[in-house]
Amino acid sequence: MGLANSQMRAYWTCAGFTLLSAIVSAGFSLLSLRMAGGHEYALYAASRSVALPLATIYAMALRSRAGVAALAVAMTLVQLFDGIVGLRLNDPGRAYGPMVFAAINIGLLWWMNRFAATRHSASS
Repeated sequence: MGLANSQMRAYWTCAGFTLLSAIVSAGFSLLSLRMAGGHEYALYAASRSVALPLATIYAMALRSRAGVAALAVAMTLVQLFDGIVGLRLNDPGRAYGPMVFAAINIGLLWWMNRFAATRHSASS
């Protein structure tokens, strides 16, 4: 398998997981919105959470490595902060799940960027 195939696999894996992470986050925000009965803070959280999967789809449609990388960083931070909230609430499910998502996303981002760095150093 050539470098181009590995690079594309790394890109699509990172993009796909970032999208999955954004959809899961948006789903929980929308569920929270229903449970909160339309509280204004839940509305703001849901509007921001719904924007992330849409932005990820847009970056994927453009096949933008930089766009996917930026959204992967954003989703890593969202999941990391969600995990911290779960720790503060003493809820292992709300703590460890997001932390695992954050770890996977940062690993996939590293994998995707490793190929970009290899390509960049080879062309220099």
